[in-house]
Amino acid sequence: MSYFKEMLPETQGIDSRGITNFLNVMDKKGLELHRLMIIRHGVCVARASCAPYREEDLHPVYSFTKSLTSTAIGFAVQEGILSLDDPMVDFFSGELPGPEEFLLSDGSLPRASYPGGARTTEEMERNRAQVTIHHLLSMSCGQETEIEDQGKNWIRSFLAQPFFYRPGTFFKYNTAGTNMLCAILKKKTGQDLTRFLKPRLFDHLGMGDVFCYAMPDATQRGGSGMKLTLENMARFTYFMLNDGYWEGKPILPGWYSRMGRKQIETAGDSEGHIEDWACGYGYQCWMGKEPRSFRADGAFGQFGLVYPDLDLIIIMNSGTEQTQSIMDAVGECILPAVDREEDLSDKEKLHKNQHILTSGLKSLRLPALKGCANPVQEDGYGGSTYRAEGRCSGIKTLIGGAGLEGIEDDSFLEEMSFSFSGSRMDWKGRERDREGRESTWTLTASLENDYFRGFLEATDSEYAATARWRSLHALEMEIRRMDAMSGVRIIFRFEGDRIRIEADETLMTDGGLGMVKKSLAPFVRSQK
Repeated sequence: MSYFKEMLPETQGIDSRGITNFLNVMDKKGLELHRLMIIRHGVCVARASCAPYREEDLHPVYSFTKSLTSTAIGFAVQEGILSLDDPMVDFFSGELPGPEEFLLSDGSLPRASYPGGARTTEEMERNRAQVTIHHLLSMSCGQETEIEDQGKNWIRSFLAQPFFYRPGTFFKYNTAGTNMLCAILKKKTGQDLTRFLKPRLFDHLGMGDVFCYAMPDATQRGGSGMKLTLENMARFTYFMLNDGYWEGKPILPGWYSRMGRKQIETAGDSEGHIEDWACGYGYQCWMGKEPRSFRADGAFGQFGLVYPDLDLIIIMNSGTEQTQSIMDAVGECILPAVDREEDLSDKEKLHKNQHILTSGLKSLRLPALKGCANPVQEDGYGGSTYRAEGRCSGIKTLIGGAGLEGIEDDSFLEEMSFSFSGSRMDWKGRERDREGRESTWTLTASLENDYFRGFLEATDSEYAATARWRSLHALEMEIRRMDAMSGVRIIFRFEGDRIRIEADETLMTDGGLGMVKKSLAPFVRSQK
């Protein structure tokens, strides 16, 4: 049940045409929207999920997580557990690397890429000693690159990474630095991030249990690891809007006034941030172009946009790298529709605009694959068993997308087959893991310009799949794990008794953020 009462936009001073225009721009530009909520004066004026995604799905939110980590630090400061001025090194005195570990593998001294960088290991050590919790919160600890170590010794790797710049003078977006905040919290309290937040935040807001991935040393990934329902994203963003008050009660009062205030400049920084990412950075959130606005911001468009002067929040999940285009659409469509001078006396016109928006929200869906019937080839290829001629990734890796952690390419698909029944297709596989254990699975896809949604035991997750014949001998599938942020498009090209496989992510990206490289191999028909 939603915490937020739902009413039409005009009742809260928003022209519904602005929201409709936003949806149209997202569609026209191919910006993949998964879920959306718009809340003004505490009332939800727009709410939608883009099928096959649903509100209750635990959607990866990436760096949106950082704002929850900042919240945990805010509680720790409020309770006197931590101080913003606490030196980072004090929490790791027994495991602090010596200055010689700043050196490169060949023993040479690393060099800063920008003016003002340390020239000796002693300077780097002095900079490291001056890093406080404030600097970790504001991404200004003085490192110019982020560690790549994701193993059990990642904390030592972070502390051994050169601290070239005096803390507070150099901005570097540093997810490992946020994870360090979680490590500090655990050192001080013995609790991980979600356990610490449960009685202080989640219980007050009615968020229930919240999932967060952990590092190999069990430190939770406070920089990027949470998955949230749309409702929980909205409740937390509304809490930020109200500066730590919930239903009039001061839970974390004043923290978001500080968290949502610029702590360091980002315009002209080392990463070349521009537009909405050049407005400055607060405590684990980005500043916005509009006065006093700020946002919880996760990769590929996981946003909690906060506009205190408008008493407005916008929450969304997306699946695109073109996040500036999303921010542009918000700024060009939704914000101008707030408190727009408009004659509301034309009830018929008003009703029409509201009906268009309501219909548009209800009909949101990702485009399914649309093809034509191919009964001859379905009869010819269906029922045949095909064996791999080489190493082909197992189903977990094949359909794994962005936002998943811990997927290893350790099972390999040995056999597969297809069966067709008019509106649906079953893709069946037999695979073997590195220990020689066999397993089988069946994944069903819709052939009727729709998604089939099911549960796949091999991945322990729900999925949605659509399929089509894209040509006479080419079968295409799009599969999305509902606990991931993206999916995969697989093309099976039938060439006589052989199948050649192609696989592409649905997300246009350079990789990373949970995606695993796939191993593909041709298959040959072994029996009919």
